Amino acid sequence: MRGVLRDLKEYPSRWRKLQEVVRNPIMREALERAMTRFVEGRALALDGLGDFQEWVDRCREMKDRALEKSQELWDKVKEEVEARGGTFYLAPDAQAAKEYIGRLAQESGGNLVVKGKSITSEEIELNPYLESLGLEVVETDLGERIIQLAGEKPSHLIVPAIHKTKEEVARVFSGACGREVPDDPYLITKEVRKDLRKRFLNADVGITGINVVSADPPAFFLMTNEGNGRLCATLPPVQVIITGWEKIVERMEDAFTIFDILPVNSVGLKYSSYLSIFTGPFAWKKGRQFHVVILDNGRRKALEDSLFKEALRCIRCGACMNVCPVYRTVGGHTFAHIYMGGIGAAWTAITNGLEEAMEVASLCTGCGTCLEVCPMGIPIPSLVERVKELAKDKGQAERMAVRLVSRRKLLESAVGLTALVAPEKISRLPGPAGTITQERILERPHQPPFHPWALSRGLELGKGGEVTLYAGCLVEYYYPQIGRDAVELLARLGVSLQIMREECCGLPARTVGEMGLWEELAVKNLGYMPPGKPLLFLCATCMSGIHAYQENGGELPPLYDLSQFILEKLGDGAFPGSYEAKVAYHFPCHLERHLGIREEPLKLLSQVKGVELVEGDEAHLCCGGAGLYAFKCPPVSAEILKRKLEWLEREGVEVLVTSCPSCIMQLRGGVEKKGMPVKVMHLATFLLEAMGKGADGGRMKNER
Repeated sequence: MRGVLRDLKEYPSRWRKLQEVVRNPIMREALERAMTRFVEGRALALDGLGDFQEWVDRCREMKDRALEKSQELWDKVKEEVEARGGTFYLAPDAQAAKEYIGRLAQESGGNLVVKGKSITSEEIELNPYLESLGLEVVETDLGERIIQLAGEKPSHLIVPAIHKTKEEVARVFSGACGREVPDDPYLITKEVRKDLRKRFLNADVGITGINVVSADPPAFFLMTNEGNGRLCATLPPVQVIITGWEKIVERMEDAFTIFDILPVNSVGLKYSSYLSIFTGPFAWKKGRQFHVVILDNGRRKALEDSLFKEALRCIRCGACMNVCPVYRTVGGHTFAHIYMGGIGAAWTAITNGLEEAMEVASLCTGCGTCLEVCPMGIPIPSLVERVKELAKDKGQAERMAVRLVSRRKLLESAVGLTALVAPEKISRLPGPAGTITQERILERPHQPPFHPWALSRGLELGKGGEVTLYAGCLVEYYYPQIGRDAVELLARLGVSLQIMREECCGLPARTVGEMGLWEELAVKNLGYMPPGKPLLFLCATCMSGIHAYQENGGELPPLYDLSQFILEKLGDGAFPGSYEAKVAYHFPCHLERHLGIREEPLKLLSQVKGVELVEGDEAHLCCGGAGLYAFKCPPVSAEILKRKLEWLEREGVEVLVTSCPSCIMQLRGGVEKKGMPVKVMHLATFLLEAMGKGADGGRMKNER
């Protein structure tokens, strides 16, 4: 209970910090401009590469194969580096790596260190360490130089100063130069180039990161856009390469496979400007030194974890950040420790520890947008869940809330009490909790629950229906009208239903790391499922949660979303209904990305006469609800929601349809808060109205 109280006490200050971030117009503008450009560029560049999933499968298999034999491959690289006159050092942790490189720099007899871009050097906080030894360290990548002079950390894996506008960059260099530098990108670059040229020529040590290392033949590959990495590696008398244990691949062909996909997937470029390959000392000058520092820092231990080892496939393309709704809202200083985004939560756990990782993981909505763009097939949402599972002493308030909603009797009592004492609409919560209702209105739960009503209609538990309906907690206690509408709709389509005894699907437990509770609920629900009957869902989240039971060997009947089931029932026929309106469909994240159901909802809606269907990229974006997320991170949730609402307004949408009660809660709350003339409806409700009849028992006035 102490942890719960601690979390509740910390929430208001955390919300204030998040609010400051989301209200930073300069950062938001810079992020939005860059992210839009990268996403659109990626889509165009991918056209020439063929089937993206084939690339994912190939890259995943290639990297997994290399990681499996990584010790053998690194032994081969070490042997070749030393045979060519270089030194090879495996650093067990960050401190060892810093001390080794610091000693090399001091022994060089000079003072100036030039660096290429390296997130691995950021991981070990190399620059502050070298500066503490009295060395001058100069970042030579333009983005890294900007943030170095600004006294900040990188905010993106590929574009470290992505959060800066050209006006801010000009001010940074004006301060560094002692004179005004115009806010023209060409003139800024010209100024930086002039300054760096003399530093390259006078540097004593050059340090670079590496993108990929091949074992056959042993070679180190470095991709850059500015050519600075090549100068760092070839001009100073001491060359130091620092890279992680995970960067190894078997063959040179494998390295080129990565470079075929990396620039395309990251920023939408078919090629990068420079690709340098190093195999040993670049001996333009007698006595040049070549040092390779390979960083472990938790990587080899991660290979032993069934989930964390998947993070080691990451090639640092940054595509997951480009599409992430949270990253696009708060940027890579807030949604990061050193590594950014959802993948950053896993990497922080591997390299720094669970406490820091949990700070990053707590901001992830679990929407799964990252799953669609990762070229290495990394299950980032599952990695975030793994972090939360291991960080058991963190997020106690969230865990307590999940334990409550996952226990039917407790939930029923809490909902019943809330329905008695709460007003129909809650437009403002008192005190710090008012942040939750700043951009949306809350509704009280509706009574009576769905199951008693269904039983009164003769829908017995597990008897007599061609399909079994799993209602889910929100339909059961919050929106029972959706369940009633579904029953009436299916009856009119000639479908006989049966209901099942239910527990929570367990997904809320899983998303906060309560894996034991998730497994317990899975066992119960599997035992309640009538054998041989398809299972029909009114909630995409519940369907996703139950679909995941298969990971633990659970045998499931066929699972159907409502749209899938109705289309199959109709066969070649059309839906018998009409609805004159401009209609959009909001794709729940769990439906589209976790379950892969994309075509059926639109296909079904397009069959409804009179519907003018509005489509667009925004229809597929997360709404920011994400279950408890809207209550845990309300400023971020509200900003994500705002983008969806702006799209509805811009397109003149009159009816927004979806298949997730949690999304309905978020979207309807936002629509009503803004006073928008938009009906937010479940698919079942919309289709029933299209057939011209409401469900038996009447409709509650705020159910539209």
